[in-house]
Amino acid sequence: MNAKIRVPYGDDLPGLIGYLFGPGKANEHTDPHLVASSEHVELAGAPRFQQPGELQAAKIELDRTRRTLGSDIAGGYVWHCSLSLPPDDRQLTDAEWGEIAREVIRRLGFDTSTGKAPCRWIAVRHGLSTGGNDHIHLAVNLVREDGTKANTFKDFVKVSKACAEFERRYALQVVDGRPGAGMPGLKRGEMERARREGRDEPDRLRLARSVRACATAAQDEAEFVRRLRRAGVLARPRYAPGGRQAVIGYSVALRPDDGASPIWYGGGKLAADLTLTRLREGWHSTPDGLRNAASAWRTPNSRPQTAPERTVYGGHTWEQAAQVVTHVRAQLAQVPVDDLDAWASAARQTAGVLAAWSSRLETRGAGPLAKAANALARSAQTSPATPRRSPHRSAVRDLRGVAIVALQATPRGRGDSGQVMLLRQLTRLMEAIHDAHLARGQARQAQLLAAVAREDLAGLHRTIGLPIEAGVPAQARREAFELDLH
Repeated sequence: MNAKIRVPYGDDLPGLIGYLFGPGKANEHTDPHLVASSEHVELAGAPRFQQPGELQAAKIELDRTRRTLGSDIAGGYVWHCSLSLPPDDRQLTDAEWGEIAREVIRRLGFDTSTGKAPCRWIAVRHGLSTGGNDHIHLAVNLVREDGTKANTFKDFVKVSKACAEFERRYALQVVDGRPGAGMPGLKRGEMERARREGRDEPDRLRLARSVRACATAAQDEAEFVRRLRRAGVLARPRYAPGGRQAVIGYSVALRPDDGASPIWYGGGKLAADLTLTRLREGWHSTPDGLRNAASAWRTPNSRPQTAPERTVYGGHTWEQAAQVVTHVRAQLAQVPVDDLDAWASAARQTAGVLAAWSSRLETRGAGPLAKAANALARSAQTSPATPRRSPHRSAVRDLRGVAIVALQATPRGRGDSGQVMLLRQLTRLMEAIHDAHLARGQARQAQLLAAVAREDLAGLHRTIGLPIEAGVPAQARREAFELDLH
């Protein structure tokens, strides 16, 4: 859910109300009506004000405190905020939007919950925007009933925090850039730069997958650094103040082809779970290991070392990797769905395996494996308040070996049947994560995983080759994961 607060504040509440109940700029206001309003104000004709004079009377009533009390607020007295959903999110009911509006009003102290005189306000819904967004508008008279001005300090922060809670409460899509929950939001400049240069995604997404693949395949921090550089990624450490002994963070960049300066991204700008602190949770740390890591970080970036490791695995090794994934899925079946740390760890490691595989097969752009890795990376994000180091997290530690095998993939040739088997088991592991999202009421993320499995991974199964039996759907909610391999 996105929030947009109009600044500077307005100075014509009747005019804003007239616009909200009018046809709109492109006749998009198909059904303007109230979904909530001040409880202490009577608005005859609500919710649609269809009879002559009703809307004008509502304008006068909502603007009365400013007119009668003569309050003059510098910078405007009309607080106007829109709350909107992405076009592909579900539409809320009027009752749900009304609950959301009243909660925002309460959190901002515009009602009597703080012990102060209330403000006069309305929440208007008038159909989808021209872009297909379900949304409402909140219009608030900042002059309280006693003539004092409502305090709007940190209004955006408060509304943004409320929107994050609404996303969980109403099973809505998590907005990119939401602190501690969604993936970092991509900036318009990043998207436009990628389009200008003929790339199908911004550098930041590609870097995030590279980091995730290297972290999943590494047994310790030093190996992580070496794998990054072997993959052609520039990496540099961030040291604690006072010297070059303690590494507390890192940043990465793609090596520019034209000799330009590289664009660096800190781990936290790639994803919340890719900070060095979070990555270290997945590695066994020893004093020798920390010294080796510090030495690896101090090693200068060399020219690209993109050649794969010499080991080439045959079909039997791929089949063993598939069996490991099967074992992990069986272990996850014993993990409570509300153990967010364990399930996020499963998503993180699975995304790392798919990212590693993508780095070998999808060299010309983001393909099905990359899309699946991106989708699972969203499932790996948890809020800062989520308890860490779940006792069930060990269920997914074995995926390191699977990631190493994936890094040796070949488009065709040795191991094809094993690759098909591994892809099928990874898809079933995605199914388990999908089911956990559904059980927690996170329908939007479950839908995203199902769509990736149905539209992208199913097609990849067919292109890898070697038909295998598709199996029989166990229940309707699994149909999206049943792959058509014939």
